[in-house]
Amino acid sequence: MSSLNLNNIYVGENGRVQLSGGSSNIDFVDTVDQMIAARRIPADNLEKRVEANDEKIAALKELQTLVGTLKDSMANLYGATSFDNSKNIFESKTIFASSDGTSAGSLIGVAASNAAESGSYTFEIDQVASKHKLSSDTQAVAASADITGITGTGTFTVTGGAGSSTVTVAAGDTLQEIRDKINNIKDSTGVQASVVKVSATESTIILTSTEEGVDNRMSFSDDSGNVLQSLGILSDPTTINATNVIDDGNDAMIKLDGISVTRGSNEFSDLIDGLSISLYDAEPGTKVTIEVEQDLNQAKAAILDFVEAYNAVQSFINDKTFVDPTTFKASDDAVLLGNSAVKSIEASLQQIAGTFADGVTDRVGKDDYTVLAEVGISFLGYGETEDSSLERTLEIDETALNEALLNNPSEVMELFLFKGTSDNSDVSMTGFSNKTGAATYDFNIDAAAGAINGVTYDITVNGVTTAGLTATVTGSSIVTEDGLRLFYSGDKNAADTASVTTTNGIGSQLYFALDSMLDDENGTLTQAIADLETQNTSYEEKVGRIDESLARQREVLMDKFIAMESALSRMKNIQSSLDELMAAGKESS
Repeated sequence: MSSLNLNNIYVGENGRVQLSGGSSNIDFVDTVDQMIAARRIPADNLEKRVEANDEKIAALKELQTLVGTLKDSMANLYGATSFDNSKNIFESKTIFASSDGTSAGSLIGVAASNAAESGSYTFEIDQVASKHKLSSDTQAVAASADITGITGTGTFTVTGGAGSSTVTVAAGDTLQEIRDKINNIKDSTGVQASVVKVSATESTIILTSTEEGVDNRMSFSDDSGNVLQSLGILSDPTTINATNVIDDGNDAMIKLDGISVTRGSNEFSDLIDGLSISLYDAEPGTKVTIEVEQDLNQAKAAILDFVEAYNAVQSFINDKTFVDPTTFKASDDAVLLGNSAVKSIEASLQQIAGTFADGVTDRVGKDDYTVLAEVGISFLGYGETEDSSLERTLEIDETALNEALLNNPSEVMELFLFKGTSDNSDVSMTGFSNKTGAATYDFNIDAAAGAINGVTYDITVNGVTTAGLTATVTGSSIVTEDGLRLFYSGDKNAADTASVTTTNGIGSQLYFALDSMLDDENGTLTQAIADLETQNTSYEEKVGRIDESLARQREVLMDKFIAMESALSRMKNIQSSLDELMAAGKESS
């Protein structure tokens, strides 16, 4: 008994069941499937293109992430501006403290911003600022009571550094209730209160100014009744009881390089530009020396991060475009080989990393750096490494980099950053754009009656001068046509001039190139990914149309084969009938 081959059973769209090849002995289902498969080869090829594009898209997105990391590494190396230099990594400062007595760290704390100038300062701390503090007389407490009631009612005025306010004491009010009433007006007076349980039978109230210094000392007055006098806080309606004063509330007193300075707080933020000083304790006669120096380690770390991020991009490109130099065959991972966007990115990065800092020229007495190789950063040449992923990456001679940073930090800074220098102290650079380059700007500032009426300028680039340009002025802000932003701090009562020279470092050039590559709309990588995604959409639509057409063709072919099977079946039936008739005729004869 033969088994039934279910693969030979065909069910049409109309639900009719047909055995494939029942009459012809031809498996027409398989035959049709082979015919359709042959006709689908163009769709198969399109699906392979989609798959290949998907691999390219994934690789480009990974490259996009690596380029983004490289751009992030340039955040401190391209010259972003701020009034306090906080964005300039080369201006980072570090503090060294020493003392000829008690440890400097127990007497003073100093923090330096990038705006601080390098230098040495000597401090003597004669007195730290303190809060005015006094207590009441000790009040009797019943042996079994946690809260002590007082005798007397009335109103009194509390005055502190923040202002004055009145407190009303009712019959039976306790020390705790008086404390709470004083604390409820703390924000308007600058005076706070607490209750201290001295013993099981004694309590006292403590009054303290919320801020240090003489200007924040407290005063009080009994306005009606004698509540504060009965507590021992006042000796008469307006005089503080001297015997109960805990702290007079003093100003801080220091000597800076022998100059006496007084402040109402232990926090000095306005004494030296860029330095925040905190006093912890006083020790008259002890000298504390504070050294402010450039923190070159931060600049070095930023440069190392840049090189690492750059090499990650180049190594990735190497891997995704690798061709064996002996067999000239592309590797399986070389999905970006021949990609024009990748070629453009690689060429752009190598060109900038190997170019000159624009506008930085050798000056007399200056060890100017114009290329990365001069500070120990150079390309690995072809054949210098057996690791193909490292070709055209950057290598660092840390000894050379350390020497450059130590001996010529300003020149290293200029090698990387965009920098603007003005011959007028009232004109300072506040920003620039990707269109701003190395140039000399000569400004004429038309100002009168406290306002800038207009600014014109000439710009010289590579020895070629364009004259008579007009800047955009908003208040004290001046912006040139190419995006150089300036701030004018003069009195604006008379005309003024300024010459501003800009240099465009390698870090700045790289940053804006990377920014362009990553632009959300028109970036090189954004467009490359979008083009491939558009291709895939088109391919997938074509595949859909092909499959729809093939589905119709299959039904037509199946119908034809079924019709053939039906015709063959009828012919076989006729033949069988004829055979039976002929056989019957022979028997009857």
